[in-house]
Amino acid sequence: MSAVEVRAVISGSVPVGRLARALAEAGLRTRYDGDRQALVIESKERRNVADALVGMAWFNGLSRSERAYWLEVAGSAAPADAWRAFQSGIPGP
Repeated sequence: MSAVEVRAVISGSVPVGRLARALAEAGLRTRYDGDRQALVIESKERRNVADALVGMAWFNGLSRSERAYWLEVAGSAAPADAWRAFQSGIPGP
């Protein structure tokens, strides 16, 4: 299982439920390691956890129209599919 640790130093409030749902949709699961004070993000599949996190950040940084474009290109409502379409080299809007 692939894993990434994120230090638990986050300023401001974080909607934890929303983050957990987004990570789950990306095929990831999380657990908090109190000893190391880190959020451990694990992939159930053998895929790159860092790539999934970069894809989530990419999608969240898009405008509504850009999201709609990439979801349409992907032929899916899943942000992970939009990320894969973007990575395929298809020209953007």
